[in-house]
Amino acid sequence: MEIQLISGVFTIAEAEELLTAIFKTKIAFHENKIRTIHELEEDIKHSERRILNLQETLRKAIRKLKESGQTHTNLNAHIEVSTASRLTP
Repeated sequence: MEIQLISGVFTIAEAEELLTAIFKTKIAFHENKIRTIHELEEDIKHSERRILNLQETLRKAIRKLKESGQTHTNLNAHIEVSTASRLTP
């Protein structure tokens, strides 16, 4: 199943706000896993790397938007949902 999360034209400020909110949610998810679920050091390190990657990706995206010289941007975000029999790395 595919869910269309965001689709439209937004001001640069609105796009920054939406992207920041989405990324903060995913970062909070990994921070919570580190605090409550992960027991293995390998799992903790994976979440820590993912958090750093998400933070850097967000910084780059916002910088690119601001440097574009445009006042508006298109944002499209889709989430694909499919079942799995177990966790895979």
